[in-house]
Amino acid sequence: MKHLPELMAILAHDMRNPLSALLTNIHFVQSIARGSALDIDEALTDSALSCSVLGQIIGNLEVLGRAFAGARPPATAVGTREAAAQAVARVAQQALLAAIEPVMAPGPGATVLVEPLLFGRALDNLLANALQYAPAKTKITVELATAGERACVRVIDVGPIVPPEFRERVLTEEGQGAAKKRYEARYGRGLGLYCAGQAAHLAGADLTLGEREGHAVAELWGPLVP
Repeated sequence: MKHLPELMAILAHDMRNPLSALLTNIHFVQSIARGSALDIDEALTDSALSCSVLGQIIGNLEVLGRAFAGARPPATAVGTREAAAQAVARVAQQALLAAIEPVMAPGPGATVLVEPLLFGRALDNLLANALQYAPAKTKITVELATAGERACVRVIDVGPIVPPEFRERVLTEEGQGAAKKRYEARYGRGLGLYCAGQAAHLAGADLTLGEREGHAVAELWGPLVP
Protein backbone atom coordinates (compact mmCIF):
# COMPACT_ATOMS: atom_id res chain seq x y z
CA MET A 1 0.00 0.00 0.00
CA LYS A 2 1.59 3.23 -1.18
CA HIS A 3 0.04 5.37 1.55
CA LEU A 4 0.32 2.87 4.43
CA PRO A 5 2.86 4.95 6.44
CA GLU A 6 0.63 8.03 6.28
CA LEU A 7 -2.48 6.01 7.15
CA MET A 8 -0.78 4.44 10.18
CA ALA A 9 0.33 7.85 11.44
CA ILE A 10 -3.23 9.20 11.08
CA LEU A 11 -4.68 6.14 12.80
CA ALA A 12 -2.26 6.46 15.72
CA HIS A 13 -3.14 10.15 16.11
CA ASP A 14 -6.88 9.41 16.08
CA MET A 15 -6.48 6.68 18.71
CA ARG A 16 -4.36 8.81 21.03
CA ASN A 17 -6.93 11.57 21.59
CA PRO A 18 -9.73 9.46 23.11
CA LEU A 19 -7.19 7.40 25.02
CA SER A 20 -5.76 10.54 26.60
CA ALA A 21 -9.24 11.71 27.61
CA LEU A 22 -10.06 8.29 29.05
CA LEU A 23 -6.85 8.17 31.07
CA THR A 24 -7.41 11.69 32.44
CA ASN A 25 -10.93 10.80 33.56
CA ILE A 26 -9.77 7.55 35.17
CA HIS A 27 -7.13 9.38 37.19
CA PHE A 28 -9.72 11.97 38.28
CA VAL A 29 -12.22 9.34 39.41
CA GLN A 30 -9.42 7.40 41.09
CA SER A 31 -8.40 10.49 43.08
CA ILE A 32 -11.90 11.03 44.48
CA ALA A 33 -12.71 7.34 44.93
CA ARG A 34 -9.53 6.43 46.79
CA GLY A 35 -10.35 5.21 50.26
CA SER A 36 -13.78 3.89 49.23
CA ALA A 37 -14.52 0.34 48.12
CA LEU A 38 -11.29 -1.57 47.49
CA ASP A 39 -12.61 -3.27 44.37
CA ILE A 40 -13.39 0.11 42.78
CA ASP A 41 -9.86 1.36 43.38
CA GLU A 42 -8.36 -1.86 42.00
CA ALA A 43 -10.54 -1.65 38.89
CA LEU A 44 -9.50 1.95 38.26
CA THR A 45 -5.84 1.10 38.82
CA ASP A 46 -6.04 -1.76 36.34
CA SER A 47 -7.82 0.50 33.83
CA ALA A 48 -5.12 3.15 34.16
CA LEU A 49 -2.41 0.55 33.55
CA SER A 50 -4.27 -0.74 30.49
CA CYS A 51 -4.43 2.80 29.11
CA SER A 52 -0.67 3.17 29.59
CA VAL A 53 -0.08 -0.03 27.63
CA LEU A 54 -2.44 1.12 24.87
CA GLY A 55 -0.56 4.41 24.71
CA GLN A 56 2.67 2.52 24.15
CA ILE A 57 1.12 0.42 21.37
CA ILE A 58 -0.28 3.52 19.67
CA GLY A 59 3.16 5.14 19.78
CA ASN A 60 4.62 2.03 18.20
CA LEU A 61 2.14 2.29 15.33
CA GLU A 62 3.76 5.62 14.51
CA VAL A 63 7.20 4.02 14.66
CA LEU A 64 6.15 1.27 12.25
CA GLY A 65 4.63 3.83 9.90
CA ARG A 66 7.93 5.72 9.79
CA ALA A 67 9.86 2.47 9.39
CA PHE A 68 7.74 1.52 6.36
CA ALA A 69 8.38 4.96 4.87
CA GLY A 70 12.10 4.31 5.26
CA ALA A 71 13.42 7.88 5.40
CA ARG A 72 15.31 9.02 8.50
CA PRO A 73 14.22 12.39 9.91
CA PRO A 74 16.84 15.06 10.67
CA ALA A 75 18.98 14.55 13.79
CA THR A 76 19.64 17.21 16.41
CA ALA A 77 21.70 17.50 19.59
CA VAL A 78 20.11 15.56 22.46
CA GLY A 79 21.40 15.26 26.03
CA THR A 80 21.39 11.64 27.18
CA ARG A 81 20.64 12.57 30.81
CA GLU A 82 17.70 14.75 29.82
CA ALA A 83 16.33 12.13 27.43
CA ALA A 84 16.67 9.38 30.05
CA ALA A 85 15.07 11.48 32.80
CA GLN A 86 12.13 12.35 30.56
CA ALA A 87 11.60 8.69 29.65
CA VAL A 88 11.67 7.69 33.34
CA ALA A 89 9.10 10.39 34.08
CA ARG A 90 6.82 9.11 31.32
CA VAL A 91 6.68 5.60 32.83
CA ALA A 92 6.49 6.77 36.46
CA GLN A 93 2.78 6.00 36.85
CA GLN A 94 3.11 2.59 35.22
CA ALA A 95 6.12 1.80 37.42
CA LEU A 96 4.17 2.80 40.53
CA LEU A 97 1.30 0.51 39.61
CA ALA A 98 3.76 -2.34 38.97
CA ALA A 99 5.53 -1.74 42.32
CA ILE A 100 8.86 -1.25 40.54
CA GLU A 101 11.22 1.69 41.09
CA PRO A 102 13.12 3.23 38.16
CA VAL A 103 16.39 4.78 39.40
CA MET A 104 18.68 7.18 37.55
CA ALA A 105 22.29 6.34 38.38
CA PRO A 106 24.56 9.29 39.19
CA GLY A 107 27.05 10.51 36.65
CA PRO A 108 27.34 13.03 33.82
CA GLY A 109 25.54 12.55 30.55
CA ALA A 110 26.67 13.43 27.04
CA THR A 111 25.22 15.06 23.95
CA VAL A 112 24.40 12.81 21.00
CA LEU A 113 23.25 13.56 17.47
CA VAL A 114 19.89 11.78 17.09
CA GLU A 115 16.23 12.47 16.31
CA PRO A 116 14.83 13.28 19.78
CA LEU A 117 11.27 11.91 19.52
CA LEU A 118 12.32 8.54 18.10
CA PHE A 119 15.25 8.28 20.51
CA GLY A 120 12.73 8.83 23.31
CA ARG A 121 10.36 6.26 21.82
CA ALA A 122 13.16 3.69 21.84
CA LEU A 123 13.83 4.46 25.51
CA ASP A 124 10.11 4.23 26.33
CA ASN A 125 9.99 0.74 24.87
CA LEU A 126 13.10 -0.39 26.74
CA LEU A 127 11.68 0.85 30.04
CA ALA A 128 8.29 -0.70 29.29
CA ASN A 129 10.00 -4.01 28.60
CA ALA A 130 11.88 -3.80 31.88
CA LEU A 131 8.62 -3.04 33.72
CA GLN A 132 6.98 -6.01 32.02
CA TYR A 133 9.67 -8.50 33.05
CA ALA A 134 11.27 -7.19 36.25
CA PRO A 135 9.79 -8.70 39.45
CA ALA A 136 7.67 -6.48 41.67
CA LYS A 137 9.50 -4.61 44.45
CA THR A 138 12.74 -4.45 42.46
CA LYS A 139 14.54 -1.56 40.78
CA ILE A 140 15.25 -0.66 37.19
CA THR A 141 18.54 1.19 36.91
CA VAL A 142 19.14 3.72 34.14
CA GLU A 143 22.84 4.44 33.55
CA LEU A 144 24.69 6.79 31.23
CA ALA A 145 28.00 5.90 29.61
CA THR A 146 30.44 7.17 26.97
CA ALA A 147 32.89 5.14 24.89
CA GLY A 148 35.00 6.55 22.08
CA GLU A 149 32.82 8.70 19.85
CA ARG A 150 29.52 7.33 21.16
CA ALA A 151 27.38 7.61 24.29
CA CYS A 152 24.58 5.44 25.57
CA VAL A 153 21.61 5.17 27.88
CA ARG A 154 21.68 1.78 29.59
CA VAL A 155 18.60 0.09 31.12
CA ILE A 156 19.31 -2.66 33.67
CA ASP A 157 16.86 -4.96 35.46
CA VAL A 158 16.77 -8.31 37.26
CA GLY A 159 14.31 -9.94 34.87
CA PRO A 160 15.17 -12.80 32.48
CA ILE A 161 18.28 -12.36 30.35
CA VAL A 162 17.76 -12.72 26.60
CA PRO A 163 19.88 -15.69 25.41
CA PRO A 164 22.80 -14.71 23.14
CA GLU A 165 21.28 -16.47 20.13
CA PHE A 166 18.11 -14.36 20.46
CA ARG A 167 19.62 -10.91 21.08
CA GLU A 168 19.64 -9.83 17.45
CA ARG A 169 16.65 -11.90 16.39
CA VAL A 170 14.20 -10.33 18.85
CA LEU A 171 14.91 -6.96 17.22
CA THR A 172 13.78 -8.20 13.80
CA GLU A 173 10.36 -8.52 12.20
CA GLU A 174 10.67 -12.27 11.65
CA GLY A 175 11.77 -12.88 15.23
CA GLN A 176 8.58 -11.62 16.88
CA GLY A 177 6.63 -14.87 16.55
CA ALA A 178 9.48 -16.92 18.00
CA ALA A 179 10.01 -14.42 20.81
CA LYS A 180 6.39 -14.75 21.94
CA LYS A 181 6.93 -18.46 22.49
CA ARG A 182 9.93 -18.09 24.81
CA TYR A 183 9.63 -16.16 28.06
CA GLU A 184 13.35 -15.43 28.25
CA ALA A 185 13.21 -13.78 24.80
CA ARG A 186 11.28 -10.97 26.52
CA TYR A 187 8.66 -10.26 23.85
CA GLY A 188 7.36 -6.77 24.65
CA ARG A 189 3.74 -5.71 24.35
CA GLY A 190 3.05 -3.94 21.08
CA LEU A 191 6.16 -5.44 19.44
CA GLY A 192 8.14 -3.53 22.06
CA LEU A 193 11.73 -4.60 21.41
CA TYR A 194 11.24 -4.68 17.65
CA CYS A 195 9.82 -1.16 17.69
CA ALA A 196 12.60 -0.06 20.04
CA GLY A 197 15.10 -1.26 17.45
CA GLN A 198 13.23 0.42 14.59
CA ALA A 199 12.93 3.70 16.52
CA ALA A 200 16.64 3.56 17.37
CA HIS A 201 17.59 3.02 13.73
CA LEU A 202 15.39 5.85 12.50
CA ALA A 203 16.76 8.12 15.22
CA GLY A 204 20.33 7.45 14.11
CA ALA A 205 21.13 5.27 17.13
CA ASP A 206 21.94 1.59 17.77
CA LEU A 207 20.25 -0.80 20.19
CA THR A 208 22.02 -3.78 21.75
CA LEU A 209 20.87 -6.37 24.30
CA GLY A 210 23.15 -8.15 26.73
CA GLU A 211 23.83 -8.98 30.36
CA ARG A 212 26.04 -7.87 33.23
CA GLU A 213 26.59 -9.72 36.48
CA GLY A 214 23.34 -11.66 36.19
CA HIS A 215 21.27 -8.64 35.15
CA ALA A 216 19.52 -7.99 31.83
CA VAL A 217 20.97 -4.99 29.98
CA ALA A 218 19.70 -2.94 27.03
CA GLU A 219 21.90 -0.18 25.60
CA LEU A 220 20.84 2.63 23.29
CA TRP A 221 23.91 4.17 21.64
CA GLY A 222 24.13 7.43 19.70
CA PRO A 223 27.04 9.30 18.06
CA LEU A 224 28.49 12.16 20.08
CA VAL A 225 27.98 15.64 18.70
CA PRO A 226 31.26 16.62 16.98
